[in-house]
Amino acid sequence: MILRKVISVFALVAASLFGVASANAKAFYISGSSNRTNGGGSCGDALSVAWFNNSSSWGSASNQIGPGTTVYLCGVFNGRPGQQLLTVRGRGSSGNPITIKFLPGTVLSAPYWSSNGAIHMVGASHIVVDGGTNGVIENTANGTGRAYRQETVAIEAAGCNFCTVQNLNIQNLYVRTSATDMAPTHTETCVAWHLANNFTVSRITCHDAAWAIAGDGNNFTLEYSNIYHIDHGVASGAEGKAGGYNIRNNHFHDFANWDSPNNTYHHDGVHLWGQNGGTITGGAIYNNTFDGDFGVNVTAHVFLQDSIQRVAVYNNICVAPVNRTINSIWFTARSTSMPGGPAIGNSAFNNSINAGGHREGSAIFAQNQLNFTAVNNIMSGGIGDISLEGGTTLTSVGVNNNVYRDLFAELGDRNTFGWKGTSIFVLSKWRSACRCDSNSKLIVSGRNTPFPSSVETAAATTPGTAASEAVNLSVVPTATTTDPELELLSTVGQGNGVNLSELAVDGLAPLALDRNGVARPASGPWNVGPF
Repeated sequence: MILRKVISVFALVAASLFGVASANAKAFYISGSSNRTNGGGSCGDALSVAWFNNSSSWGSASNQIGPGTTVYLCGVFNGRPGQQLLTVRGRGSSGNPITIKFLPGTVLSAPYWSSNGAIHMVGASHIVVDGGTNGVIENTANGTGRAYRQETVAIEAAGCNFCTVQNLNIQNLYVRTSATDMAPTHTETCVAWHLANNFTVSRITCHDAAWAIAGDGNNFTLEYSNIYHIDHGVASGAEGKAGGYNIRNNHFHDFANWDSPNNTYHHDGVHLWGQNGGTITGGAIYNNTFDGDFGVNVTAHVFLQDSIQRVAVYNNICVAPVNRTINSIWFTARSTSMPGGPAIGNSAFNNSINAGGHREGSAIFAQNQLNFTAVNNIMSGGIGDISLEGGTTLTSVGVNNNVYRDLFAELGDRNTFGWKGTSIFVLSKWRSACRCDSNSKLIVSGRNTPFPSSVETAAATTPGTAASEAVNLSVVPTATTTDPELELLSTVGQGNGVNLSELAVDGLAPLALDRNGVARPASGPWNVGPF
C-alpha cells in the first residue's frame, strides 16, 4: 500500500512537470511572403521575416522566441542579392534548444546570400537548424559565367555553442565550371562555425561550394553527410587549442571542378591544421568514403598538418582513379618542434586505400610524426604504398599487420616503401629498415598489366626480391566493393589483423565495430581493412 502511494505521488509530480514543459513549448510560423507582426500560429497566418529578425521578438514572454521554441519556415523565401535573411537574436538552453524547422518544400533561395549567412546565428547557443524532409538553402546566380561571383555563406555560426545543423540540402553557393575562374576566395561556405564548441553537422548535402564545412572549436561532429563539387570538405585550422573532433560516416567525392592552373584551390576531403601556435588534440576520422575524381590539384583525402595530436583515422575507404595521384592519408609537420607542439600520437587503423596512378603519391604518408601507428590497413599505393619520412618515430604497436600491393612485381616500381628518404621494394629490407611490419603481407594482385616478363621473371627467381616474398592473387575472383583492387587485397587480410580491443588511443571506442556496424572479435585476430 505504501509503495502504491509513493508511485501514485511520483506519477502526479511527473505529470505536473511534463504538463509545465508542454505548456512552455512555443511554436511560431514564418513565411517569406508575409508582412504580419502578430498571429503566427500556422502557415496560413505566418509571421514575417522582419518579425523574426526584430530583437523584441526574442525573450521569455508568450509571444517571443525563447528556449524550447520551434520556429517553422513555410514555403519559398526569395532573397535579394547579398541578403542576410534570418538573424538569431537569442539563445536556447540545455534540453530546450531553439529550433528553426523547414517544413516540407521550404527553400531559402537568392541570387547569392550574404557572406554573413542566409541564416546568421553568431554568438548564440543551443540552436538547431533542421531542414526536415527536404529543406534547401541555395544560390541561383553565383558562379562561373553567372550574374555574380561573390563571397557567400549559407549558415554563419561563429561562436555558436551547442548548436546543430541537420537534414539540409545546401547547394550551388558557387558553381565553378572553369579552371581559369579565380574569383572564389575560399569563403563560399555551406556551414561556418569558427570558435564554436560542441557544434554538430548531421545528414546534410553540400555541393558546389568552396570550403564546405569550415571552422574550429572543441567537440565538433560531422556525420552522415554527402559533400561534393567543392574544394575542401572540412577545413579546420585551430585558433588556439581545439579538439575532440568526430568526422564519421560521410561521403566526400568529385572535387575536380576546383582545379586551377596555379593550384590556388588545393583540394582535401578533410584538412585539419595547427599552425602559429594553434593545436588540434584528440579526435577520430572514421567510416568515411573518399572517391570519385578529386582532380589534379588534390593534396590528400585526409590531410593532417603540423600541430595535430592523437587523431585516429580508421575504417575509411579511399579510392583514386588511375589518372590521378594522391597522398591519400597524409600526416605531416614541418618539424618536430612546432609552436603549438609536435605532431604526436596520430594513427591509422583498418583503412582500405587505393592511391590511384603510379607517378607519385602514397596510400599513407607520415613525416615528422612522433609515436605514429599504422595497423591493419590495406594499401595500394601511387608511387609507394607507405612512406615514413624524416622525424617520424613509431609507438610500441608501430606499423604492422598491413596488406600491401607489390608495386615492383606488377609495375616495376622500386618505391613500394619509403623510409626516411630511401626507396625500398623488398619486404625483408623494409622490415629491417623500419623495424616494423613483421606480420604484414606483400601481395601481387594481378589487376594491372604486369611489368615486362624478363624483369618479372628475374624478380621471381632472385632470392630476397619483392616478388619472391609476395602472394599472388591474380586468380582470386573479384567481389563487389567500391574498388576491385582493394577487394582482392582484402582477401589476404582475412584474419591477419591484430586485435585492437585494448588499444588506448583517443577516440577509438567505435573501432570495435567495422564500418558496417558489425562487432569485431573481443579476442583473437581481426580482419585487415574496414570490414
